[in-house]
Amino acid sequence: DHVEGENCCGSKEFIKLYAYELEQHPVVVHWDLDVALLQPMDDLFDAILYSKESQRGKQARQRLDVQFPSRPLPERIDAFFTRDVT
Repeated sequence: DHVEGENCCGSKEFIKLYAYELEQHPVVVHWDLDVALLQPMDDLFDAILYSKESQRGKQARQRLDVQFPSRPLPERIDAFFTRDVT
């Protein structure tokens, strides 16, 4: 009962976890229908797909707008969470 009243969709929110089972894909994006994309996400994907030593990976990591810029990014990036501005 608690889950059903917690947010707009209740237990249907757990469908988002299915994305973690799609291991055969290099990048999986779960997109809520109430989200508007305001900037390209290329750097996010490049930071996931390319090592931090590669030219493309280095450039992508430098352009990321992160919440805690004083903290180093992990060696390998497996997931990103974007903030909800609504």
